[in-house]
Amino acid sequence: MQNWKKMIVLFMVSQTISLLGSMLVMYAIMWHITLSTSSGLMMTIYVLCSFIPGIIMMPFAGVWADRLDRKKLMIYADLLIAFVTLIIAIVFIIGIRDLWIVFIVAVIRAFGQAIHQPAVLAVYPSIVPKDKLLKVQGISQGIQSASLIIMPLLAGLLLSLFEIEFILFIDVVTALIAVVMLLTVIHIPKNVNKQHMNEIKYMEDIKNGIKYARQHKLIFSILMFAFVYMILVAAPSFLTYLQVARVFGPEAWRLSILETLFGVGMLLGSIVIALWGGFKNRMVTFFLSYMMIGIGTMGLGLPFNFWVYVSMWSFVGFFISISSPIMTTLIQEKVDPEYIGRIFSVFGLINTVSLPLGMLLFGPLSDVVDISLIILLSGLGMVVLSSIMMFNKTLIKEGFK
Repeated sequence: MQNWKKMIVLFMVSQTISLLGSMLVMYAIMWHITLSTSSGLMMTIYVLCSFIPGIIMMPFAGVWADRLDRKKLMIYADLLIAFVTLIIAIVFIIGIRDLWIVFIVAVIRAFGQAIHQPAVLAVYPSIVPKDKLLKVQGISQGIQSASLIIMPLLAGLLLSLFEIEFILFIDVVTALIAVVMLLTVIHIPKNVNKQHMNEIKYMEDIKNGIKYARQHKLIFSILMFAFVYMILVAAPSFLTYLQVARVFGPEAWRLSILETLFGVGMLLGSIVIALWGGFKNRMVTFFLSYMMIGIGTMGLGLPFNFWVYVSMWSFVGFFISISSPIMTTLIQEKVDPEYIGRIFSVFGLINTVSLPLGMLLFGPLSDVVDISLIILLSGLGMVVLSSIMMFNKTLIKEGFK
């Protein structure tokens, strides 16, 4: 095995271990809120707590990913998340179990994840040869997809057997394992532009990153598309749990099946994109996949049968796994290495702004308007938006390898 292959395997293993614990906690918290409140407003508050910290932190996190030691950034972020999760688990054990505590967990974890994500994505091009990036991203997506199959089932089982605080302890352990691996067996090349913290000109670096994104035709177009699209995605992303509870029943096993089949679809999509690589024009693959996601979302808006409903989620997951590695690889291939951390942070910022905006609209609306109608119309909007982008010839030309 070549040296870069060994290193990327170790890196992906460490991040997968950390991911497993984080996913368990994510499901436990979301389902705890859903099943204990069945409230669109409470779910909206949770989404805001999960995403608003990223709006604050992402611009700085992108600069750090470009200027500082990425390994240390990931370690500090993991330790922050583990420490806060541990404290909250102890608070729950001693009997303080108010819902606002769960929201605090979401806020602090969001800060840590906002620091962690740009650093992780910026690491791949520093280890992996450029012509292997799409395959590696497909494999990475496949690992996440496989986790989506296992983790919902495990989370549902654990939540039915144990109190939520014991699930929080699992995340603490997995985060510490990831940190030990980063410290002992994983070598990450130093940033070319690494500087001491006091030499970083934050506002200038952030401004230059935004300027670069605005002037880069392909990146700017994808940014604008992602912003509008992700507002629409907020409806199926966060309201389907309430939709299942209201339409089919509030049993935890239904949520487990929902997420598991979604993970099956994502795993299949990850295998396809890793082996196939998409059409010669990556933008065609990209926008066609998002069009299919919209069609699948429209199917979710017609919940006449539970098993057909979860099959549509699997369909959506399949095309998410096709599109996501394409987007990541396009950025890694097209963006100047000096700006890659900041560009990934801008994309993260787009997500952290647009999803809460969508939930501010759809969350409260779901308490007065039928959820299925909201999801149906959001899916229709996704199809229309993706179709418009597909007919932009200038943009499509940018997608050739």
